[in-house]
Amino acid sequence: MDKITEVDIVIPCYNVEKTVKNCIEILINQSFSNENYHCFFINDASTDKTGEILEKYKNENNVTIIHHEKNSGLSSARNSGIEAGSSDFIAFLDGDMVPQKDWLISFQSYFDKNTIAVMGDNVPPKNISLTPVEKYYFGNLRGARQYNDKDKIPLQYMLFGNAMIKREALVECGMFDEKIKKYGGEDTDLAARIWDIYPYSFVFSKKSDAIHYHRRDLKDFCYSMEIYGKHNLPLLVKRYPHHKMKFAADWIFSFKGYAIFNFIVRKVIKLIFKIYPSELFIRYLVASSVIRGARKSNKLK
Repeated sequence: MDKITEVDIVIPCYNVEKTVKNCIEILINQSFSNENYHCFFINDASTDKTGEILEKYKNENNVTIIHHEKNSGLSSARNSGIEAGSSDFIAFLDGDMVPQKDWLISFQSYFDKNTIAVMGDNVPPKNISLTPVEKYYFGNLRGARQYNDKDKIPLQYMLFGNAMIKREALVECGMFDEKIKKYGGEDTDLAARIWDIYPYSFVFSKKSDAIHYHRRDLKDFCYSMEIYGKHNLPLLVKRYPHHKMKFAADWIFSFKGYAIFNFIVRKVIKLIFKIYPSELFIRYLVASSVIRGARKSNKLK
């Protein structure tokens, strides 16, 4: 087991005024030794009161506040935090998430010489009624939740919204690509680079949860996934053609892809969904949005 002695926590923040105070409070009061971790909050030119809230904590011993003059995107915000720190381990947490008090300590048992990064889960708040799309988003059909605690997970499921990584490997493989500014893809791009040097080095933790305060509806979710499909999925396919099956790129222009993901099937699924909002139908509509975006892209033609 690789002992975690010092940690930098990188928290990108953009318009998270409703959640960031709770996020800060729990992070500065972790059960991990206060002298052995430091929080880097990056305000990515928020237009709400996020920056004002962060400033109130600038004198905390284990807090550094970084303000971006213009909104530069998630990759840039994370890189600013990475570069500001120096610890051997780096934890990432999105500004609209609130972990448990033992969040940092929870990662300890997952690291060994073969583990580069550990991904925690995001869970919904307990006091809200979930919409059908939120039940899918937080459900077991999606991403790494298909796996058990301490399982190795494929690169396409490795996300850094709630994760910890060894700095040495991150520096070796390169940091987040700041050219990726539109929704989605920056995590997968980094994961692919790490995987090519350190395959089978990602582990899923079911003990490192963080509450994710981000309400979603199906229309916005599908729109975001279509943006990902149009702009960033083609980039991933071109950079890592040996991983294109992991990105489900074989569904874009293939016969099976057109047979299942087409206007008629989508229309029928949407009509059925109004009567029976099954998570399986949501999964189809989300995947269809990605495929539709990719088919609109000139980068794959």
